[in-house]
Amino acid sequence: MPKKILLVSFCVACAVLAATLAIVFILSSRESGKIAEREYPLTENSPSAASATENEPVPTASSTVAPSENTEINILFAGDLMLDRGVEYYVNKLAAGDFKFPFEKAAEYLNSFDAVITNLEGPVSDKGVLSGSIYSFRMSPSVLAVFPYANIKAVNVANNHAWDYGRDAFEDTLARLKENNIGYFGGGKSENEAYSPYIFEKNGIKIAILGFTEFLESVRANGNEAGIAFSSPEKMEAAIKAAKQKTNIVIAQFHFGEEYRETPVERQVNIARAAIDAGADIVIGHHPHVVETSEEYKGKMIFYSLGNFVFDQGFSKETMSPGLLEVGITANGIEKAVLRQTSLTKYFELLPPEK
Repeated sequence: MPKKILLVSFCVACAVLAATLAIVFILSSRESGKIAEREYPLTENSPSAASATENEPVPTASSTVAPSENTEINILFAGDLMLDRGVEYYVNKLAAGDFKFPFEKAAEYLNSFDAVITNLEGPVSDKGVLSGSIYSFRMSPSVLAVFPYANIKAVNVANNHAWDYGRDAFEDTLARLKENNIGYFGGGKSENEAYSPYIFEKNGIKIAILGFTEFLESVRANGNEAGIAFSSPEKMEAAIKAAKQKTNIVIAQFHFGEEYRETPVERQVNIARAAIDAGADIVIGHHPHVVETSEEYKGKMIFYSLGNFVFDQGFSKETMSPGLLEVGITANGIEKAVLRQTSLTKYFELLPPEK
């Protein structure tokens, strides 16, 4: 046989052998490290990455495990949630009273997080007597049944609408939230509860979320009397420092500022910075109904207002453009905080943000 033919045959055989070995290598890689990385979010720097196998259990939210530096918890923070008035009108007209309606278009996005935290703009009750202005809210108790659908795990109750229907409605709201396994913060049945945090815990990481408001000082919680957490400097500082001793991360929320302003006023800046000085890892605000500017202060982020979450203020683009804050947390602290803006439809349906 000619030498050229022998050489070609030899080269072909080598190529086949090399391809076979490459296929075996790829398959073996997929059956070891790649699948383990996808099922257990381990990185090359994780000490247990090399030993992970498909038979090892995946830690859950209730697992008592030491926090891993690489374990990220993702929480979505939203602004003012009000499911009364115009929102309820369209829920009844277009969805036969099903309060899933405002969240349906964004449900997949909302449930991609470990939790959604929002400000509950008013009582959820069928009790009480109108105590506020003509701009007062009282949401149907049936709204709470859809909070799990929207992945809402906890709500802030420290705001200027908390007392719209008086003490009876406020206390009834707290009771109904508890009955429906929805956490709350920024208010309570006593002063101690009002200034205590809601604690979200997963994979050994404890996150404290506190709520305060600069409004309604007259109904601040006092002793064993129910009320809201008013943002007095002394109480705010004490609450943040106490939470810091018990948890990995402290998030301070404030219902403050002036409506429809896109920049914070001086007192907002002073309050938010004081919270950082007291030990808060991030400050998140609401009340203006529009997204306000943010800033970095001493290496910590302050988001002065997230605007509305679901609300019936269809009179401007700004009030119909919710700010959704995606916060990623590990045992090392807050790793990311990304503010995304989206929009509400004319029927007050939340749309997922574009990424």
